[in-house]
Amino acid sequence: MSELKGYEYIVDASGETKAVQRSTGEITETVWMCVPIGSQIWTPDEIVAQTEYLKLKEQNELRRLSNKDLGKFFFISNDEDFKDLLPQTVTRLIYLNTYTHFGDNKLMPTERTPIKRKDLAKILGVSKAVITKFWKEVSPKYIQEQDDGLIFTNTDIFIKRKLSQRGKYNPYQKFYIKGIRTLYKATNISNHKHLGYIFKMLPFINLEYNVLCKNPMEKDLDKIQFLSLAEFCNIIGYNISQLNRLLNIYKNITFDTFDVKGKQEIFCAFAYSGLDRKTSRIFVNPHILYNGTNYNKVKVLGAFCKE
Repeated sequence: MSELKGYEYIVDASGETKAVQRSTGEITETVWMCVPIGSQIWTPDEIVAQTEYLKLKEQNELRRLSNKDLGKFFFISNDEDFKDLLPQTVTRLIYLNTYTHFGDNKLMPTERTPIKRKDLAKILGVSKAVITKFWKEVSPKYIQEQDDGLIFTNTDIFIKRKLSQRGKYNPYQKFYIKGIRTLYKATNISNHKHLGYIFKMLPFINLEYNVLCKNPMEKDLDKIQFLSLAEFCNIIGYNISQLNRLLNIYKNITFDTFDVKGKQEIFCAFAYSGLDRKTSRIFVNPHILYNGTNYNKVKVLGAFCKE
């Protein structure tokens, strides 16, 4: 009799052969089979393991295709809420990080041209007075300047290198360089703070569905505890009586889509049923940030194409 891996066999008092799982001690009945030489027989544990392997393989392939479509990216910890920064500062900081050099986070718009502090106003498209305030907020925690004038962003917060965790949800969001640059350049300076409101909500963004919620690691859509628009307003300190104004602002924050020429997409979408907009669910466009397995299902749920 050929023994299967992980099991040993005993004969009970009635003469029946039983299989004993070595890892748990569980005893199960056996059957005798006559199969051709070279056949493969899998134990229940092996079937479970193979099913999990195939599922993981499919998820990794979907994630690879998403990365191919969405382009280059950098990571920010899913726990980062930038609580010590103004929302408009967060937006400018994230845009600036699209110019970080792989590995060391040196700010470089090209492979040979480093960014220095005097260049920030031009790159960010703001006044020198704004840059003075910006620098006071971000330095030295988020940005450091060396004696030679070279600027680096904090590698513990903004990560542009390969992560070691494989096969699991990384506790990071991927920020897509092309999407962020396109969005930033298309957004009026006065609306930088509205982009920042969403970026400061990283701890609430579900990694798989890009919706604001209270359990961001949940992968089952039916189990997600959605964060309502009213709760979002409470967190960012926005007057709920100005809700329609807020919705109108976000409706008009758009950028050129990458899928259909001549079309535009909105930065974030509000999905609600009935007449009470306070219960709206907030989806973030995956062209901007996403670390799930299939960004297309987020696009379907969020309906980001502008009418």
